[in-house]
Amino acid sequence: MDTIQISDFSFNFICFITPKKNSHDEIQTFFPQNMFNNNESLALHQYGQGPFCSFTISTKSIKEGVYLLKINDDITYLGECENLSKRFNSGYGNISPRNCFIGGQSTNCRINNKIYEVANEKVKIYFYETNNRFEVERELIMKLKPIWNISRGKRNLTHTNRSTNSNNFISTLPKKSLTCRDEILSAVRHIIQEKGSNEFIVREVIDTMRQGKSTYSESTIRTHIVSKCCINAAKHHAVVYNDFERIGRGLYKLIGGTN
Repeated sequence: MDTIQISDFSFNFICFITPKKNSHDEIQTFFPQNMFNNNESLALHQYGQGPFCSFTISTKSIKEGVYLLKINDDITYLGECENLSKRFNSGYGNISPRNCFIGGQSTNCRINNKIYEVANEKVKIYFYETNNRFEVERELIMKLKPIWNISRGKRNLTHTNRSTNSNNFISTLPKKSLTCRDEILSAVRHIIQEKGSNEFIVREVIDTMRQGKSTYSESTIRTHIVSKCCINAAKHHAVVYNDFERIGRGLYKLIGGTN
């Protein structure tokens, strides 16, 4: 079996990435942003211009862990996933029109374009199965510094000690002492700090709170963000907080209101 050993981690070869070709044996080029119904005049993010390619991998690779991309002898990218097949087939390999614009999944666009640019090379996917994917990802990015990675990896948000830093996400207070709004505000601050810009989408908050083992339902979190805590939403609730402002289609920013 084709494997790569990195420190204590053994990565197994999964497959080659093979972008779709046209009848002339040329890589098909896609510009999905042109199909987006941009009623709110959202701007493309910095990786949304493309061009993009399209590819899939086996739908049987549904395990959790850390993956890496290798071209020739170089490890070019490393990331984590909850489901490897979904990460590539619904993420990197199929760029949706919405993801090309501000508030979309810019990493999907960036990595797809990188793969498009090296489409004539043999891009290999390797995978290491682990439940500690955030820790392994962060450790190996720091160690290998792959050229396509622009961050140091995600943090495991499950247990973070409480401190005076207002950007800490999970505190050690009992869950019953934290309201849904409290957890949302902490999650939003964490997201903003990690991204380096004051903007977020609802899905980012839901995913962050789930990683932190929040007990609040997705519908409750969503209602707080888009309605109860949004300054320019319709006032359907008796108690409304001016925490967030909707600045685009599905895109919000933090404006304060932490009391």
